[in-house]
Amino acid sequence: MTTINVIDAPCGYGKTSWAIQYMNSVPLDEYKFIYVTPFLDEVTRVKESVVNRTFYEPHDKHGDTKLDDLHRLLGEGKDICTTHNLFMRSDDHTRKLLQNNKYILILDEVLNVIKQVELKKNDLELLKKAGAISFEKRENGLEYIQWHEHLKHESRFNDIKRMALSNSLLHYQNSALIWSFPVEIFSLFQDVYILTYLFKGQLQRYYFDLYQLQYKYLSVVFSSGVYDLVPYESRDKLNKTLLAEKMAIYEGDLNDIGNKSSALSYSWFGNAENKKNFEKLKNNAYNYLTNKRKANNTNALWTTFKGGSKEKIKKLVAPKSYADSYISVTSRATNEYREKYNLVYLVNRYMRPIETGFFRQNGIIVDADAWALSELIQWIWRSRIRENKPINIYIPSRRMRGLLQRYLTSEDFEVTPMNAIINELPSDWHL
Repeated sequence: MTTINVIDAPCGYGKTSWAIQYMNSVPLDEYKFIYVTPFLDEVTRVKESVVNRTFYEPHDKHGDTKLDDLHRLLGEGKDICTTHNLFMRSDDHTRKLLQNNKYILILDEVLNVIKQVELKKNDLELLKKAGAISFEKRENGLEYIQWHEHLKHESRFNDIKRMALSNSLLHYQNSALIWSFPVEIFSLFQDVYILTYLFKGQLQRYYFDLYQLQYKYLSVVFSSGVYDLVPYESRDKLNKTLLAEKMAIYEGDLNDIGNKSSALSYSWFGNAENKKNFEKLKNNAYNYLTNKRKANNTNALWTTFKGGSKEKIKKLVAPKSYADSYISVTSRATNEYREKYNLVYLVNRYMRPIETGFFRQNGIIVDADAWALSELIQWIWRSRIRENKPINIYIPSRRMRGLLQRYLTSEDFEVTPMNAIINELPSDWHL
């Protein structure tokens, strides 16, 4: 039976170094590996660091897609290093190929294993009336979308068709579709290792709980030149006192804009009534970086929401002269910004209400604060704090700033017990 091992340790504790050491130590004829990481530059680093076996990276070639090439490499039993985006496209063919080889999965950072599928207003009703889809409720209580292939439909439904045929499309509250990474994939590996930090608050933990997959917590220690896995209870605990001393969190009038619990949330940016505050927020960020920190593009790092119809947000709140210092709010598992030390975090993170409601409907209580903290910590650790060097940070959201301060002053940041009430969302969010 597959063992899912969560190696939970702060950035810089040697999780990736352990994985490289482990892959170098396993005999070639014993197991093969699939190493999955968010970024292509990390794919290159792992390929160059593992010297006792040859890793292959899927490519587009000869008219085939990267998924086709992944399937070719699986069929040949190669060691594979690829990205989250490609691995999340796993389908029935991927399953069949995994069954034929003894693979170990190493997952560098958690996957976005659950997400809402964007639909136009009447898409779902159109598909139902056309007979293109039907619903099947299974023993686990989840309602899956079934696609009827004999029907022909517009190409804009191709993604829905692909997700339904890969057994990964769920129906929620008669109005929404939820994509869920095919849970059976994990059971096809000999072992699974997930390299992350604060897993208890992350979406993949709730996903495992939803599907009742068993997982165990481990950590990593370094001794006598060797990285070893240890029970989580035996981990080298992070010295929060020393960490707090190296993290100068701004306290002052520039924080006033974020005093409300919903301020700087995704819906706050999308509310037309808040447009007058965008210029103020931009000026605050510029003031903090330029006047209070004497920062420049070389040492500054900042973020806000972007993407889809909210792409304008990034443009509206971009601090003047710091356009090249922006990185995604979801950035993780990269060392590219390890020299940055003047940080600005212009967001207030909440899970999407549809996703939160989906878990809650299925008996899984989500701790919104634990999730938000894990996202914030991952972003902060892109900076030089990962090298144990001091940083400065401006977090105008009172909620997010408070979560970080609570983390720094407590031994552990536990998620809400399973019988607790879910954290309330801002009043302008609706399920």
